[in-house]
Amino acid sequence: MKKFTDKIGVIGFGNMGSAIFSGLIKSGNFDEKDFIFSNGGSENIKVVKEASIIIISVKPLIVNDVLNQIKPYLTKEKLLVSIAAGVTIAEIKNVIGEAFPVVRVMPNICAEFGKSMSCWMKSGEVSDSQVEKVKYILKSIGEEVMIDNEEIFGEITVIAGSGPAYFLYIAELLSNYADKIKLNPELAKKLIKQTFIGAASMLSESDKDAKKIREEITSKGGTTEAVFGVLGDNEFEKIFLKGLEAGRKRASGL
Repeated sequence: MKKFTDKIGVIGFGNMGSAIFSGLIKSGNFDEKDFIFSNGGSENIKVVKEASIIIISVKPLIVNDVLNQIKPYLTKEKLLVSIAAGVTIAEIKNVIGEAFPVVRVMPNICAEFGKSMSCWMKSGEVSDSQVEKVKYILKSIGEEVMIDNEEIFGEITVIAGSGPAYFLYIAELLSNYADKIKLNPELAKKLIKQTFIGAASMLSESDKDAKKIREEITSKGGTTEAVFGVLGDNEFEKIFLKGLEAGRKRASGL
């Protein structure tokens, strides 16, 4: 696809909506004139009238209200793309009707920097050309995978959707420790940032999985082993997995 000619409407310009927009612009594949936005009210209707691809990025609790508002203005030629966590395609169609093409996407906040992991699923009404447009959009903000089992969206959400926060939490803890031992703040920031970039590159470019790489850099009797010895004694893995399970249940129940 050499040129993207569709107008993209974004309803809900919060953290995720703005991250997607920013990532698409930074990709160089889109111009600001390709978009129309709304944060609610009558602007929602204007978005639907003018756009051929409508991204719903509002909070899950108000998705039905938005859909009820815009459904009189939807046509079979318009593609509805929902990034609302926990809202199924069937629930969307229950409001707007069965005839309309719908795509459900779980991106993540890294979209702003072209590094999102976006998993998505389509309804049967989505045409081949619309599939290509969805892929083009999602590839412009990172990696994309189309799935055919909507039941795993809860698992996808807790791993890929929320995943960046877990890495950032570890970075936060490292920063707190650097403060505690009175390490120069600018030096600590540089150390933490580059260490995470390096670790991500290793995982991305190596054929080995995360466990194998970690084991190889955990020298017997070294500092890394000492750290993991304490984490193991305090059941860090058990607690973290318990947290992930709570997140999965929450994602499935939104």
